[in-house]
Amino acid sequence: MIHSISTLKKEWDEFKRLRNAETYPNIKIEQSRTAIYAGNEVKIYIPTPTGFDAHLDNSFVRCIMGPYGSGKSTWAINEMVRRACDMPKWSYGGRRRSRWAVVRNTTGELVSTTLQTWLGWFDSLGDIYKRQKPILTYEHTFNDGHGIVELEILFMPLDKPEQVRKIKSLELTGAYINEMCEVPKAVLEHMTGRVGRYPSREQCPEPYWHGIIGDTNAPDSDHWIPKDFETKRISGYRLFKQPPALLKDSHGDWIVNQDADNVKNLPSDDYYLKLAGGKSQEFIKVFCLGQYGTVGTGKLVYPEFNPDLHAVEHLEAIQGEPLYIGWDFGLTPACVVCQLSARGQLRVLKEYVAEDMGIRTFAEAVVIPGLKRDFPYCKVGKSVGDPAGMARSDIMEEMSCIGELCSLGIETVAAQTNDIDPRLGSVRFFLNRMVDGKPCFVLDKTQCPMLFKGFVKDYVYNRIAVVGEERYKDKPNKNMASHSMDALGYDCLELASDRVAKEKMGDHKPVDMWNPVMRTM
Repeated sequence: MIHSISTLKKEWDEFKRLRNAETYPNIKIEQSRTAIYAGNEVKIYIPTPTGFDAHLDNSFVRCIMGPYGSGKSTWAINEMVRRACDMPKWSYGGRRRSRWAVVRNTTGELVSTTLQTWLGWFDSLGDIYKRQKPILTYEHTFNDGHGIVELEILFMPLDKPEQVRKIKSLELTGAYINEMCEVPKAVLEHMTGRVGRYPSREQCPEPYWHGIIGDTNAPDSDHWIPKDFETKRISGYRLFKQPPALLKDSHGDWIVNQDADNVKNLPSDDYYLKLAGGKSQEFIKVFCLGQYGTVGTGKLVYPEFNPDLHAVEHLEAIQGEPLYIGWDFGLTPACVVCQLSARGQLRVLKEYVAEDMGIRTFAEAVVIPGLKRDFPYCKVGKSVGDPAGMARSDIMEEMSCIGELCSLGIETVAAQTNDIDPRLGSVRFFLNRMVDGKPCFVLDKTQCPMLFKGFVKDYVYNRIAVVGEERYKDKPNKNMASHSMDALGYDCLELASDRVAKEKMGDHKPVDMWNPVMRTM
C-alpha cells in the first residue's frame, strides 16, 4: 500500500504525541495541591478550605455556594480533572476515559466566563483536540504520572430549546452546572439520569464515581436550591457554604474576613470593601456574605423602593384598624392586604397568591381562611379589584370575578381604573413620603415575598433590542411578581386618590366665583 507524504507525516506526529504522553506527566495531583505543567510554566492550584472538603466528598450532587471571587468555579473545573484521573483503566492500552458536560444558562456567559475559566487553567493540559459542532467540545489527552487519561468536555448553553433537548440524549460520566441558581431545576433533574452512563457497565465493570457538581451565588430563599439541599435534604445532595467575605467590627463597619475562601488571591486587599460600597444590604448579603437574598439587575419599575428603608422582617397589624384588600384576577390570582395608620403610613401586611386557580376557589380556600387566621382582630374596610373583573364569562355562564367575591360575603368594588400610569403613581405616592421621620410605605417582606422580589428585582421594564442605546418598553414585564404588584396598585389607587386631592387643596377653601359686577341683568 502506498501512503502519501502527508499521511505518513500525520502518523509520525501521532506516534510522537503518544510517546511523549506516555513518558512525560502533564499534571500532578495531590490531596492539598495540583501542579499543571505547560512547557516551562507550572500552574499551582491549592484548594480553599471549603473546596478541600468538597474534593473529599463523594456525594452524588455537590454544590458550593458563596460570595463573588471565592474560587467556586476554580474548584469545580479542578474537581472534573481529579475525577477524570480517579477513573479505573478500561479503554485500550489501559487508559482512563471520561466524558463531562459543562452547562451554563446562556451561550454568551458560557463562552465569556465558564470556558475562559477552564482555559485559564487547562489551556495546555496535554494534547488537545477541539471541535465546534454539533457541540463545542474539548478533548484532552494527558499523563498524570500514572498513565494516560482521556477527558472529553462538552460545553453546553441552555438559551435555545434544542440545546436543552440535547441533555436528554447525553451519555456522561459527570456534569458541572456553572451558576446553578440561574439554571432551571429541570436541567439538574434530567442530568441525574444522564451521568454514570459513560463508560457503561459492559465497558467498565469496575465501579467509579459519577454525579453532578455545581457552583452558585446565593439565590432567593424560596429558590429550588435551598428547598432541595436544605429543606427536603434529598439523599445524595450536599451544599457547601463558604464563609462570608465581610464581617462587622465593634463599630458596625464592614471589615474583610481574612479566613474567607480565596481572599488572598484577589486583585486587592479591599476587593470586597469596594464591592460593598454604596450597595444595598441585599446585594451585600448575596455577593459579599454568600447568604440567601434578593438582588435585581433589570430596569426597576420602582427605583424609589429602598429595601433597607421600606421593608422589615415582621410587621404587626394594628388592632381595630380596617383592612384594605386589593385583588388581581385571572388564573394566577393575587390578593394584597394593607392598613393605613392614623398618621397616614401604608402598611403592606400580607399577600395571598395562587396558580391555576379560579377566583372563587382562591377566595374560599386561601384568602378567607387566611384573613381569619392572620387578622383575627381586624375587619375588612374595603375590597377593591381590577375593573376587568366586572365582566362575566359568556362561555362558562358564570358570575364576574367581583360578583363571585360579593357572593362570598367579600363586598368588592371595581377600582377607579386599570390604566397602568395611575396605579404606578399611587404606589410612588407612598414610597416618596415620610411620616413622623419614618417611611410612609412599609412592607412585611416575610409575609409578602412576591412583592418584595418584585420591588427589588422582578417587576421590571423589558429592554428593547436597539443598537447603541438603552431603551425599554413602556409597560412592566408580566410574571409571577406582577400579579401581586397589580393587586397592590389597586389598593394604593384607592387609598392615595383622596389624599392626593387633599394635598393639592391644602388649607384653601373653594373660591366663590360669583361677581356682582359681572351681572347682566
